[in-house]
Amino acid sequence: MAQDFHMEDGLDDQRTASEEERRRSSRIGTVSSAPSEPTGKNIPQKRSSSADTTSFPQSTRTLRPHNSDRQDGSGPDAAAEAMKPLTDEERRNWKGWVELESDPALFNFILRENGLEDATVQEVISLDTEMLAELPQPIYGFIFLFRYSDEDDEIEVENPPKCPRHVWFANQTTSNACATVALLNIVMNVSEINLGEALASFRQTTQGLKPAYRGQRLSQNDSIRRMDMLNADLGLQNDFEKWEKSKKNPKRKKVTNSNRKKKKDEEESGFHFIAYVPINGSVWRLDGLQRHPVNLGASGDDWIAVARAHINERLHRNDQDDIQFSLLSLCKNPLQSTRQQVAENMNLIMSIEQSLDNMKPDWKAFTPGDEVPKLNELREVFRLSQELIDKAKPPASALERLQLASMDPSSLLKLHEKLLTDQMALRGKYTAEEVSIGQENEQAAKQKQDHSPRIYSSMKALAEAGVMKEIVQDIRESKDTK
Repeated sequence: MAQDFHMEDGLDDQRTASEEERRRSSRIGTVSSAPSEPTGKNIPQKRSSSADTTSFPQSTRTLRPHNSDRQDGSGPDAAAEAMKPLTDEERRNWKGWVELESDPALFNFILRENGLEDATVQEVISLDTEMLAELPQPIYGFIFLFRYSDEDDEIEVENPPKCPRHVWFANQTTSNACATVALLNIVMNVSEINLGEALASFRQTTQGLKPAYRGQRLSQNDSIRRMDMLNADLGLQNDFEKWEKSKKNPKRKKVTNSNRKKKKDEEESGFHFIAYVPINGSVWRLDGLQRHPVNLGASGDDWIAVARAHINERLHRNDQDDIQFSLLSLCKNPLQSTRQQVAENMNLIMSIEQSLDNMKPDWKAFTPGDEVPKLNELREVFRLSQELIDKAKPPASALERLQLASMDPSSLLKLHEKLLTDQMALRGKYTAEEVSIGQENEQAAKQKQDHSPRIYSSMKALAEAGVMKEIVQDIRESKDTK
């Protein structure tokens, strides 16, 4: 670790010398150099547009055989061989990152795949207090997706304080990793979240590093890198949509310099994820493309108000007709909250039953036998143990009601009945959350499917039917009009 700090000092010197060059360079991220080579490439890299793709380092991928590899010339052609579905080994060996869609289901799948079950990602429809109250509580942080341009570099805080030790912050040192960086920059700073073995180990081993080196370790971590390998590059979809629009609007329009500049700016501006999170009484903006985190001020009693003001200011800076942004929240997993509520509920029920056993030994004769929950059933449905139930701390209001009813068997029976009704409602809520998780897993599995063979077959059929030539010609003509 001492070597890491020594190299980081050299890295800071190179950052200062190349700051202007970094601001003027294109927003294409590259994988950082190794820590033993402190060059200007180690600084946070600029964001690419959504049409950019991540290259394949051939030395790390199992390559498909070519026609020249077949001595007898038989078998499928090279294209068909290359278009076979990727194997699990090929997916694991790929060292690139892909662009991630702003979809809560994908983010939640990422969290679960890495052993983090205490938090969930929810879409934020509005920053109004009433709408935010509908989200699972507490809200740990926000993930903000917006169109990033070179102007954002120009307003970067001048000489920001270095990253304090109590803030875990990683730079984005490779392209297409901003979603993962933003997500980790939140979860690594929330003490209430159980990170799981893999993420907890990663946090511990990178705690003493500076942001750029944390980013390097992140990009080199195979298990974390696979977090972003869920969604195909959106550039293919964008290109297809552009071609469809050109088909619907074949008339050539006169292009002015201002229109050409605006269109060029839109195409070169990529989309970028950043995080907002309260840490030790302050609200922090954690942007992996900036060298250090930015303290937005004291959180007070409402940290969301501080983040809301900054997000709104960022939105007003955009063009009036640019509404391409998204806001996600990282909240406590309602499945975990419901499980905790069931444990508290069962703790109260068991306390009441113990009191009734002492006061009225035949009390069960006055209740339907199938209403009393069995511990084995709770273990199966809610994954609760006797230890978790015993450690549960019911809210003060519930304990007060129990205290008031403790001297009257009739009142205890009524409270017992109410708690059983509450538990049935919690079971329904828990089941609904499990169904939602199953749907998210199914959606994520579809995103991971390799559609290359089907696409190749379709393209081959179009070519054999003589349609492909027309499509290529249309695309070339549409490019000529730009």
